[in-house]
Amino acid sequence: MTDASLLNLLPPLRRARGDRLYGAGQSHWVDLWKQDGAWLLGRRPEGAAKEWKIQLDKGLAGWAPSSWPRRLERLVEKLIPGASARVFRNVDRAPVLPFWRPWADGQLAGDAWRLVLPTGPGQAVAVAYGPGWTAQLPEHDITSPAEAAGLVRAAAEVLRLSSDAHAIAEREAVAAAFDRHVAPTGLFRRSGIWFETVTDDYPGLFRAFLDAGFLLNPDPLSPGVIPRLSEGEWSAWKKAAETWGEAGR
Repeated sequence: MTDASLLNLLPPLRRARGDRLYGAGQSHWVDLWKQDGAWLLGRRPEGAAKEWKIQLDKGLAGWAPSSWPRRLERLVEKLIPGASARVFRNVDRAPVLPFWRPWADGQLAGDAWRLVLPTGPGQAVAVAYGPGWTAQLPEHDITSPAEAAGLVRAAAEVLRLSSDAHAIAEREAVAAAFDRHVAPTGLFRRSGIWFETVTDDYPGLFRAFLDAGFLLNPDPLSPGVIPRLSEGEWSAWKKAAETWGEAGR
């Protein structure tokens, strides 16, 4: 769960672009949180944002039946062979399940997962039920067609990028850079393009990295997302981790 006291340490933002957040003057931060994957493809996810706008322009921002949840089912079956999807209106309506995150390692233990999809500001939640699920599947919630459409476009983009040779090469390069620069510090563990933090003082670490220009996940129990960084930014991340380690934390 997001720790508001940590997130409130981030000064007011003026704009965001890609994985960069900009405050007043020259201040900026690299977004390692991405709102738990909602902004996994950047702060302006073109496909989902465009579909949101189309549905909003149609006046379909409120709850209404639509064909979008059925479309999501077909995409999720391709993402997770044999799985079926269900849409829930919000996180409180969805069952408590482990997360399935795009491009994370070894995550299909169990029979059902809450899908982390780059949908932007939507509240609707997608859940995948695998072939091993034996109970009766729930019905789709009636939700906003705009939000359901955003889920569909996000799932389609994740599916496309899962087989795109250029995107795969980029993810491999990001992972290799992380392993080269950051993993040896012992403060972080990587799973695909996601990483966990190993520390007994997460609030202190969060503040230290914010001061160094990086926004970690304000939920101590949830992972961050490894972005594409310049060599200078990788060095800054490594230096912040080493400085934290040398302080005896």
